[in-house]
Amino acid sequence: MQRESMIKRLAAAVFICNLLFPPGEASAQSNLFTQLVDAAKGEVQKKGGKLIIGITWTDAQAKPVLEEFKKDFPFIQAISFVRLRTVEQMQRMLMEYRSGRVPDIDIPFISNELWPEYIKEKMFLTPRFPYKDLFRSLPQGWIQPDPRSLDPQGLYLASTGGARGIAYNKNLIPADQAPKGWEDCVDPKWRGKIIYDPRATLSAFQHDPKTRDWFLKWLKGLVANKVVLNRGMGENLEKVAAGEYAISCAANYHNAMPMIDEGAPLVFILPDPYVLDITTEMHILRWSTTPAATQLFALWLATRAQPLIEKTSYRGFPWIPTSRKYPMAKGKYMAVCGADCALKSEQYSEEHAKILGLPGSR
Repeated sequence: MQRESMIKRLAAAVFICNLLFPPGEASAQSNLFTQLVDAAKGEVQKKGGKLIIGITWTDAQAKPVLEEFKKDFPFIQAISFVRLRTVEQMQRMLMEYRSGRVPDIDIPFISNELWPEYIKEKMFLTPRFPYKDLFRSLPQGWIQPDPRSLDPQGLYLASTGGARGIAYNKNLIPADQAPKGWEDCVDPKWRGKIIYDPRATLSAFQHDPKTRDWFLKWLKGLVANKVVLNRGMGENLEKVAAGEYAISCAANYHNAMPMIDEGAPLVFILPDPYVLDITTEMHILRWSTTPAATQLFALWLATRAQPLIEKTSYRGFPWIPTSRKYPMAKGKYMAVCGADCALKSEQYSEEHAKILGLPGSR
């Protein structure tokens, strides 16, 4: 009697499981990654095994990563890399599409500065394979993405963490006077000797309620300290390294470290608090003939390629213990610019430009 009762309970449990999770659905779930790879393979084969990928990284940072992508997916025979240095290049692609010409970059990165314009034109498509489902079907040993790297609407997956801090010329500034935090940027002793990118590159501070009021006050202090404005994070670091200016306030870690490795007289510090942009967000564009390959590349970057991304481009997430940023970020407050922050980029840019007194700002 007891055995008969147990059998009935098991049968009922199996019935309920089949209602909630049909056998075919479970199989499809575990197979989803394979389906994505097969779809990407079909797309790339139609293009003769060739892809054109455009992101903001340098050749030295991107090419080892792209070579490894080819090795993992041999149906990709050749990848041409285009460095998208400026938002103007990304804007030009949209203008080409509007004029009836399809841009030739199969997998392009679009900066969040242009998202409002791209969204208005309905250029970002919903991926065929939901990322959350793909996470559950990743090959064994692949890193699980951090939830913060996934767009809440599921439109994109980000793969890099862009930390921003301060860089200075150690030949111009003695060790005992070296800047230690954001307060040094508004110190009158550095008046006129600081260079700053006029884009809203520290928008995470504007977005975070804990840092917003402090940052807006700091920005006004920066203007009062006769800061020199120059567009271009890499170019600003070059000017500091050359001795034209003493300090770059709002310097990219991933720009500064390669220069330091090559012998530039720069020191990079990560103040408390610091900014982290969750970036290299790979959208599927309306003109794309390789949507599955785009999604596969995004997924691969955010998971399997993470150690390589850190090694070649200094763009690993600071919460990963193997990241070189991990020791300097530990214990410090991180203001994050993720999906919700990126969608307000136009608003933050206008506010930022107004405080800086840029032409055309209201």
